[in-house]
Amino acid sequence: MRTLIKICGLTNPDDALFAAEQGADFLGFIFAPGSPRETSPQTVRDIVKIIPSEVKKVGVFRNAPCGTVREVMEFCGLDIVQLHGDETPEEAKVLALEYEVWKALPFTSPAVFAESQKFRDFTQLADSDKRGGSCNWSLAQLSARRRRIFLAGGISAENAAHAVETVAPAGLDVCSGTERQPGVKDHGKITEIINRIRLADRIQEELYEKHTL
Repeated sequence: MRTLIKICGLTNPDDALFAAEQGADFLGFIFAPGSPRETSPQTVRDIVKIIPSEVKKVGVFRNAPCGTVREVMEFCGLDIVQLHGDETPEEAKVLALEYEVWKALPFTSPAVFAESQKFRDFTQLADSDKRGGSCNWSLAQLSARRRRIFLAGGISAENAAHAVETVAPAGLDVCSGTERQPGVKDHGKITEIINRIRLADRIQEELYEKHTL
């Protein structure tokens, strides 16, 4: 019943450590060129040194060569590769020889099921379309019944509890919903969204127990 929480788009030690202390299960660092939240391997390496080992660190890449991904992952001491571009299942399988791999997919139309099936061996992030289409929660809910799904794209304190209740994903991936501006976190928003997710978890657990008595 416990929804996993990933706080993504971190760029500095204070925000990363605060998110970890508040109970985030995963911290995400973006290495995609051109992203307003892009950070450097050296910065992330320094951050990782102060984060408890039980908090998993995720490197987010977009269309980077597998060799580059491996170099950054090793240099920074990261745990999980998140692929956020047009990577192929074959590339994901190569990286999976050394790391846990997640694949972000735009859950915006039924056609996503064919694409998601190609990545059925990996944790998937049900995301929005970078062209502006929003994540279809109904499609994400169907996938969450079949495989490990993280719901991403527009998650905020206002809709996080509803996401837990309706989609029931393995986890939520939160980025802009915890920011003051791209790459700079609002600590109050981090605390609020984590508290709301944990409250929703407790409510769902109570409902489950009530229906199984």
